[in-house]
Amino acid sequence: MRVLVLTETDACCGPMAAAFLSDYSTHVEVVSAGRHPLQYVDTLLVAAMKECLIDLSGYRPRNVEEFELPDFDVIYECPDLPSPGTLEDFRSLRDYIKNEAYLFFRGL
Repeated sequence: MRVLVLTETDACCGPMAAAFLSDYSTHVEVVSAGRHPLQYVDTLLVAAMKECLIDLSGYRPRNVEEFELPDFDVIYECPDLPSPGTLEDFRSLRDYIKNEAYLFFRGL
């Protein structure tokens, strides 16, 4: 099964959700992309995800136009919340996205 995690910027919630979804099953291929991707992910996001043993340090946001939408079985419109300002805020957002991704995964 192929899942596209779609957000506006692919620089915060999308990469987090894709990383968690990828961890839930080896039978699911997950790609994250944005309608208007930013150039990079925040270093605090990388730090918050590293605490969950997920390394996003090399992640670069991608444009959804790089992909053929019919190639995906499911498109997950992940909420693209504003990037927080502190590590603690990123942790809270990470935990929220982890829960939302899990609920989405359970519904597949």
